[in-house]
Amino acid sequence: MKNDRFKAKLTALEQLRKAFDSTTAPALLRKGLADPSNFIVAKAAQVIGEAYLTEFVPELMATFSRLLDDCDADPGCRGKEAIARALKDFEHRDPEIFLRGLEHIQFEPVFRMLRADTAGALRGVCAHALVACDIDSAVLLERLTDHLVDSDKAVRLECARAIAQLGRPESGILLRLKALSGDEEAEVTGQCLLSLLDLAAPGAVAFTARFLDAPQEDVQFEAASALALQHSAEALPYLETFWRRELSLDLRRAIVIALGGSPNPKAAAFLLGVVEDYPRDLGATALESLATSRFASDVRERAATIVQKYDLAVLSEAFDAHFAS
Repeated sequence: MKNDRFKAKLTALEQLRKAFDSTTAPALLRKGLADPSNFIVAKAAQVIGEAYLTEFVPELMATFSRLLDDCDADPGCRGKEAIARALKDFEHRDPEIFLRGLEHIQFEPVFRMLRADTAGALRGVCAHALVACDIDSAVLLERLTDHLVDSDKAVRLECARAIAQLGRPESGILLRLKALSGDEEAEVTGQCLLSLLDLAAPGAVAFTARFLDAPQEDVQFEAASALALQHSAEALPYLETFWRRELSLDLRRAIVIALGGSPNPKAAAFLLGVVEDYPRDLGATALESLATSRFASDVRERAATIVQKYDLAVLSEAFDAHFAS
């Protein structure tokens, strides 16, 4: 019986999400936010956010505070995270809720006697949301810097992004320091490099290229990917030099995939060269990257000529699959 009531509430909210009814929605959503189940609370907050019902901001904030004060009512922080996302999407400018969420840690049993912090995703959402808030940027930069060493990878990633979005002179310095200090997750170092490049800070391209010499292949890949996404003419020559080294096939393939997102037209020429020089090993991957790039129509004829030249099934099949008109 209890399970049937839960399913009925969830179904009603899901139906409201698919076909919004302004006459029944307010009462149903308020009941959802007050529900003892954090699944129901999260679903109600999701509907409120997607429908952009900013009139619910007071109820969202009150529910967030209730769940912060009673963590047992919100296992996995599902309700708090959904509310934080809705408020972020509203570009809610009062930082109080997000600052509280940024500092929230919630340990819960995960396996036998083991416990784990389940609030990482919540802290990440709050870090990102704070950039749009009415808060002194120096104060916010301090708080974000504290969480560049957060125990949760997602939080470290969001803080690196948020620091770049602040665009303060110190932002680049902090991102450089974090990149140089390293991280157990190469993706975090990569995000620091990408954020630094997004700031267009002086020397950012050359600094990022230094990580192509890292002893860890995954860090090399992160640096190469960050450089591949740059429009600056300064970036691609570093990749071309790096490509001439003794690299693993997996690393070469990853670089080829990353170059598919490059805004630099010379990246397309580079990928055509890969098809020509590595027809059996990397040619098909390079063709796929070219086909998904913004230069696909410009290189189609040249790519077709190379494919015809080698007359290899692997290239012909890749071309037909990705360049089919």
